[in-house]
This record gives sequence, C-alpha cells and structure tokens, in this order.
Amino acid sequence: MFVARAPATVVSQWKAESASARGLMLGFHQRLMAPSRKPLTKAEALRQAALKLMKSPGANHTFYWAGFVLVCDGR
Repeated sequence: MFVARAPATVVSQWKAESASARGLMLGFHQRLMAPSRKPLTKAEALRQAALKLMKSPGANHTFYWAGFVLVCDGR
C-alpha cells in the first residue's frame, strides 16, 4: 500500500468476522468524514469506532474489534 502512495491503511491481524468488520469500517469512515470544528485523526476515528463496537452486545468480545490496527506514515 505504501508503494502505491496510500498514506494509511487499516489492517486486520487475524481473520475477521464480516459483520463486525463492516461495522468497524463504516464507523471509522463516518467519523473521518463527519464535519466538526476539530477533525479527528485516523487513529482517533478507529479508536472511537472500536469503542462503539465494544459496547454492542453481539460484538463486545475482543475477537470482533481488537485485531484491527492502523498502519500509517504518522500524519
């Protein structure tokens, strides 16, 4: 991804369950695109999306949200 000049990517460290991965990615991108006075960093957007998933009854186990990490150039 870096060779293609992608500044950041969210990757899974293990096989992910589809519904929770979809929910996490949707939440991540919604937070990144949401208009606000102070835009969120990519790391904070991922953290907030994971926190929301943690609080949902069907996906609160670490299997559903903990495997996702942000790999980026630090910006």
